[in-house]
Amino acid sequence: MLLQVRDISKSYKSRYGKTIRNVLQGAGISVEKGEKIAIAGPSGSGKTTLLNLIGALDFPDRGEIIFKGIPLSEMNKNQLATFRNREIGFIFQFHHLLPQLTLWENIMIPALPGNGSKKEAHDRGRMLLKETGLWEIRHQKPDELSGGECQRVSVVRALINSPSLILADEPTGSLDSNNASMLIDLINGLNDKAGNSMIVVTHSREIASRMDKIYNLTNGKLTGSN
Repeated sequence: MLLQVRDISKSYKSRYGKTIRNVLQGAGISVEKGEKIAIAGPSGSGKTTLLNLIGALDFPDRGEIIFKGIPLSEMNKNQLATFRNREIGFIFQFHHLLPQLTLWENIMIPALPGNGSKKEAHDRGRMLLKETGLWEIRHQKPDELSGGECQRVSVVRALINSPSLILADEPTGSLDSNNASMLIDLINGLNDKAGNSMIVVTHSREIASRMDKIYNLTNGKLTGSN
């Protein structure tokens, strides 16, 4: 088992400590190696909150998240930073590329803190850019690229460290239907080739149907799968 989310609860509180809203209430999910899972649900249901908890960008009030047999709650700050950088690849609705950097420089940022070979990182970056059709424009900056190209760059950036788990939060939300379909095909193809697992949050039933399982987040809990 790659990931286990056990009975997670999370609420938002005021600065005085009063609970404003309970977002997750006993949510749980398991993810096997290589498995692709979609999480659907209305806006404000807690989908992004759940991804942030799994990616250790935030922490639950109760419950446990276990990755490769190790609870995240047992990791110190340095271990959590390594976990986020090496094991998790984040893809967001908006690409969040640094405008002053070239495409190549943007995708290499996650590889900078790593302990691996610089040559290996460059070789992987070159391979991914060629597979995504971006190699010839690697020296261009984000404002010289289309929205679809920028989002493809964000996919390469998420994959540069060969993460075990991709967390994609509405990755096609800023794209038209044609580019959205192409991007999902691209992510799925790259994931299948690398053997990564993926959790994708999406409003699109068409995109969700391409995953191995579909869960709905309602009333703070994950229900249903296929």
